Amino acid sequence: MLTRLPLVALFLGALVGAAVGLHSTLSVMAGVTATAAAIAIAVTRRRPGGRAVGVVVAVVAAAAAAGALERETYLRIQAALPSEDDVVVIEGIVIDDVAAANGRRLMVEVAESEPTALVAVHILVQMPVGAGDHVRVRGRVRRPGPALSPGTFDAEVAARARAVHGVIRVFDVADVVAVAHDTAPPLVQVRDALRRRLMSHVSPRMAGLLLALLIGDVSLFDDEQNNAYRHVGAGHLLAVSGLQVTLLAVVLRRAATILLVLIPGVGRRRRAQVWAAVVALLGVWAFVGVCGMPPSAVRAAVMASAVVVGAAAGRRVLLVDAIAAAGLVTVLVSPSSVDDAGFLLSYAAVLALAATTPPTLTMPSSGSSGSPSPFYSLWQRARAPLIASLTAGFATVPISAWLFGQFAPAGLVANIVLVPIASALQLPALLCGVVGAVTDWWWVTWIGAQAALVLEAVVFGLADVLPGVRAVEPPSAMWSAAFSLAALLLGGLVIEGRTRAAVAVLGGIVLAAVVMRYEDRALRVTFLPVGQGDGIVVEFPDGGVMVVDGGGRVAFDRNASEVGRAEALEDPGSRTLLPFLARRGIDHVDVMVASHPHPDHVGGLRPVARSLPVGALWIAGDADTPGRLMGPLIDAVGRSRVHSTPALLGTHTMGGATVDVLAPAPVEGSATYPEFHANDNSLVIRVCFEGQCVLLPGDLESLGEEALLASVPPEKLRAVVVKAGHHGSDTSSTPAFVAATAAAHVVFCTGRHNTFGFPSPSVVERWAAAGAAQWDTAVQGEVRFAIRANGLTVRSHRR
Repeated sequence: MLTRLPLVALFLGALVGAAVGLHSTLSVMAGVTATAAAIAIAVTRRRPGGRAVGVVVAVVAAAAAAGALERETYLRIQAALPSEDDVVVIEGIVIDDVAAANGRRLMVEVAESEPTALVAVHILVQMPVGAGDHVRVRGRVRRPGPALSPGTFDAEVAARARAVHGVIRVFDVADVVAVAHDTAPPLVQVRDALRRRLMSHVSPRMAGLLLALLIGDVSLFDDEQNNAYRHVGAGHLLAVSGLQVTLLAVVLRRAATILLVLIPGVGRRRRAQVWAAVVALLGVWAFVGVCGMPPSAVRAAVMASAVVVGAAAGRRVLLVDAIAAAGLVTVLVSPSSVDDAGFLLSYAAVLALAATTPPTLTMPSSGSSGSPSPFYSLWQRARAPLIASLTAGFATVPISAWLFGQFAPAGLVANIVLVPIASALQLPALLCGVVGAVTDWWWVTWIGAQAALVLEAVVFGLADVLPGVRAVEPPSAMWSAAFSLAALLLGGLVIEGRTRAAVAVLGGIVLAAVVMRYEDRALRVTFLPVGQGDGIVVEFPDGGVMVVDGGGRVAFDRNASEVGRAEALEDPGSRTLLPFLARRGIDHVDVMVASHPHPDHVGGLRPVARSLPVGALWIAGDADTPGRLMGPLIDAVGRSRVHSTPALLGTHTMGGATVDVLAPAPVEGSATYPEFHANDNSLVIRVCFEGQCVLLPGDLESLGEEALLASVPPEKLRAVVVKAGHHGSDTSSTPAFVAATAAAHVVFCTGRHNTFGFPSPSVVERWAAAGAAQWDTAVQGEVRFAIRANGLTVRSHRR
């Protein structure tokens, strides 16, 4: 109900406070001081309103202090870990062992660290180590890296939310040694025993479904299954939530009550109920521990605990209060929960259900009998679940868009069908799965698996007929929170029958969405974090798209083993470039530019050329003898669409802007400079709009820059934004070139942990001395420049 939300206000305030404490430079002392001041105000105020404000402010400040403390503690432990550049040996105890996408992940508590550090060891080979073992691991301890593009996975935030301070990748069996074998923690043993028992009863696919429904373990799922659940927005069915926890609490409490009443000496039924509540609480929290303490399970356990304690005390607990209390306790105890996607999505969904809990309805009579019409009765039964499902969908859509840069429109429809079906099928699947595992009756487990298979069949059927996941430009956290709260308010108004207010809120949501999506006329040039390589997208003012390079497959760690280097190979075209184009709504490329035939520039273009129509491919060189790298790209685009120098040289008009192709321009008029290597024969492009230009020199080094300065008029090299040649190598960005550009901004396209030392300190100093603001895709991530009639703006993903 919308009329009674005091605990919800405190919960939302705690969310804001924890986020501030985690993501700002607020000190713990400042947060504690603000908390004490707010409590003093709340105590001294006589009016209820003043006291309420003081309490809310105190909760916000306390959550901020808790977040700041957790941030400072995390960073202090992380700073004590070995340098990322050094190969070291660490020792510790394996506290957990879980299956990962390409191997296993050991969670190791580092023994020599004080306070204790937690390191995730990704093992990509088979070796006999597991939970409880004392291990010695050799490798580089990497700090989890941040997301460099909007809507991409942020390993840094995810690691902090799970208190993981470092990561080691293991490619060689000799790099992990079990110093001593020991038994795993009891809860981990239970989880492993459950997995083994289920897999011995049914096929791996059936066992995987039951494990997902029972304890949220999707390690046995394949890509087809994951894609189907994501397609229809049904990932919540695979998370431990209220159904499992509530069912367990009810069964344990009732069974314990019956048994305790029958035991002599326990006494009255009232005392038996109290002890039954204790049994239920212990069982619920043990179950959550077996599941690995996921946010959805913790939330459900706190809610179930509130209901069980309330029942034992003879009090009725309101749903909305239980939800808000669970969230408040979770945030204050573990502030980093606010960075967990599962936590945010879970609470948005359950708050939507609480907001749409209908009041007592009085149905009008039909005819003289006074009984309601059958159709009205059916509508009244379906109305509340329908509104609740839609509200939950609309409340989680903005969060998914913000966190992942995508949303599943099918989920708004699919969950109307899936929720009631899942409620009917999950119960027998859960009960039979547990009973079969405990009793070792394979046929009982098989029956439960059939119910799970029917549920999956419905998911796959909906995935076949409903639209898939859509990529979107991620909104800011503030916009996302505003849209989610507006969806909760809208659902509550609709369920209460307040039509005019609901229409007003809906109109506000639509207007805000239109305003947020509006983009004015501008030239937008985005430098993408494609690793150690270039990836640039130019969006012209009047339409049209140019893609300049796309990164490629290159091994960053020259000292790694062959297996290690193979693992390091990545495809930024599919990983970064295509997702960016999708979220920008770009479904074709007018011009694709391959500056020169090196893998860190050309490799990522091939997936784009295979996925989207390309109008033209610009290259420097001979298209008839393209070579090993350019050949597949030219074949993907089509030889008839390839344009090369020297015919490309000169000015082109595109989408309201001008594009100058400046080099390579040998005097004799050949395609490239025969005496230069590929870097110095890079295709050099300058894009201009409203008198301001962006210069893209590819991988030009000193010889290429010297030739460019000699062949191009000085005014043609002036640019407000320049991409540093050759990723900021000390063989490029010569003083003469830097002075000729007179740039206000310079962009270094580099990769995190690159072994070349790019950008070179001397080059950084040279551009700084020239007065250019510096941007590095390995540090700031995605960087976008927008040139308008009234000037230039720049926005980076990480400031």
